Amino acid sequence: LWCTYTVPHETAQRKGPIGSPFGILLVPDHVPLHSTIPCAYPSVHPAPAPVPSCQCGSDRQPRLLQWGESLAAALGLRHYPGDFRAMTILIQASNIRHAHGGNQIFEETSFEIRRGERIALIGANGAGKSTLLRIAARLLKPDAGTVTHTRGLTVGYLSQQSSLDPDTTVRDVVMAAGGDPAALESQLRALELRMAEPLDDDALTAVMDAYTATLTRLETGGGASAVPEEAQGARILASLGFPERHWDLPVKQLSGGEKKLVGLAQLLVAAPDVLLLDEPDNHLDLAAKAWLETRIAAYRGAVVLVTHDRYFMDRAANEIFELEDGHITIFPANYSAYLETRQTRLERAAQLRDLQERELKKLKASAEQLTQWARQNPKFAPRAENQRRKLAEERARLDAAPPPVLNRRRIAVEFAAERGSTIVLDAHALTKSFGERALLRPFDLTIRHGEVVGLVGRIGAGKSTLFKMILGQEPPSSGTLRLGPSIRVGYYAQEQETLDPALTPLELVRQQKPLTEQQALSFLNTLLFDRDDALNRVGNLSGGEQARLQVGALILGGANFLLLDELTNNLDIPSIEVLEAALLDFNGAILAISHDRYFLDKLCTRTVEIDAGIVRDYPGGFSSWQTNRGLGTFLTIDDTPRPSATNRATRGLRTVP
Repeated sequence: LWCTYTVPHETAQRKGPIGSPFGILLVPDHVPLHSTIPCAYPSVHPAPAPVPSCQCGSDRQPRLLQWGESLAAALGLRHYPGDFRAMTILIQASNIRHAHGGNQIFEETSFEIRRGERIALIGANGAGKSTLLRIAARLLKPDAGTVTHTRGLTVGYLSQQSSLDPDTTVRDVVMAAGGDPAALESQLRALELRMAEPLDDDALTAVMDAYTATLTRLETGGGASAVPEEAQGARILASLGFPERHWDLPVKQLSGGEKKLVGLAQLLVAAPDVLLLDEPDNHLDLAAKAWLETRIAAYRGAVVLVTHDRYFMDRAANEIFELEDGHITIFPANYSAYLETRQTRLERAAQLRDLQERELKKLKASAEQLTQWARQNPKFAPRAENQRRKLAEERARLDAAPPPVLNRRRIAVEFAAERGSTIVLDAHALTKSFGERALLRPFDLTIRHGEVVGLVGRIGAGKSTLFKMILGQEPPSSGTLRLGPSIRVGYYAQEQETLDPALTPLELVRQQKPLTEQQALSFLNTLLFDRDDALNRVGNLSGGEQARLQVGALILGGANFLLLDELTNNLDIPSIEVLEAALLDFNGAILAISHDRYFLDKLCTRTVEIDAGIVRDYPGGFSSWQTNRGLGTFLTIDDTPRPSATNRATRGLRTVP
């Protein structure tokens, strides 16, 4: 027992939690007003100074905070959850109801977002995660319920689709977010020009709202960052891996992924009170993800993010919002702890449900028995009526609470590939250059049957180019690239460009393999497509639905060498877990580009890194590569003559055209 705490008058009255460096200190009911109670802390740390007596005066809260901060500093803690400021509610949603396309997404859903919380919002594809972020940002009005923001709250929302002004340069977007007056003036002029264009009502409203917000920022002095706007924006863009040569390009000339990075940089520079981020990590390389994790973990406001990267959630989130069946369940944990807690909760809920149903059966039997006796002796009639009333109440209460679902339906995936050649791919002195730029210096690479190879490197390092060379879509500058004679390649494209948007899923499946309509519908049902989905155009499907459809095409193709380009990007976590299990049993070889570190760790037997044209080989998955980075085996060779590919063990291999 290190110290004591004097219970203030108001705290004792409400018997609620009071600030404590390790969470909350519950005041027992028997503690009298202004009494002193002991506080126990772990003995591994040096004892802090005693708590100052905390009387009912106006300085009570600041003095408690000051003591708590000094204790946290003594223990090496950066923040402590008992800080009164960390408990501030920034956004409160009450009894939200919302439907979309005839489907009820939310049913009486309530939640709070507090300062200091870093919330990962998870749920199946189509559960309404993006919709919930838009409602929280007050960009979408729910059908019923209220969303309340604290006065003066600033909210930054990163959507999956860019909302940046297409004519503004990247540099001006980021500097305007930091409050640079010249950049804000430039943004106002661009918005004035857009208002003069023929726009529909929604577009004009959006432009006018942006103009009002920009003008307000200019009049109030813009940002208050201590770091110069340009230096701060440049640092954030560089940390996110955005190429400097594109900083002065207008937004309309950027790719979809680059626009997302600029939007993310804009929000990080602006530093609003609440960040609502919809899949912010989709277009980040591994280094940028690690930087963003650190940035979010140290963010002073509140952060709500939607991501499918389990490693990201483990490192950045301190709370999980699980969105399921229109309701939110809150878990004060990171992702790994959430999995354990969720399973325990479900098992206990299932046991409780079973107990309640058994009790209901006993109540029913008792009511029937009393009813039978009442027919013979009227004095039992009141007791029988009372028992029937209790039975009806218990049945209504049980019916109102849906039973817990321990095992929800998931996609069913099974790859039936015939075994291919022992040597799947053999590259010798392979190079690729674009003009004077050497993207890939000469390197050797051999992939054998049964290997799962992760391909990592920064954006633009040459990973996708290597895929194109293997597929025969891009010729190597020099060297040879050969596939085994019985190798059949299956390609999963990150942007789903292998899918014809004009076809329906039913037509696409029957194009891949001769199936009857019923067989094709049954196959699509294993990928969670109902009949309406199967008859919809591919171009109208969501990103997650297109991803599942492309997985189905891989299964039907019978490939024994899979090239997977960001397989997990648009899939929900349950689907990813099913795919991982299926790929572990895959009878072939896999070469995967992925920034999903859980995926790389679980599947990969090797990791190949491309860094500034140099290719290195590492045993194991992501963790092994991260630990030993720079120490891998060089696959890049020097320019001295080497034995030709015909003199090596490549008999029977076919050259990629």
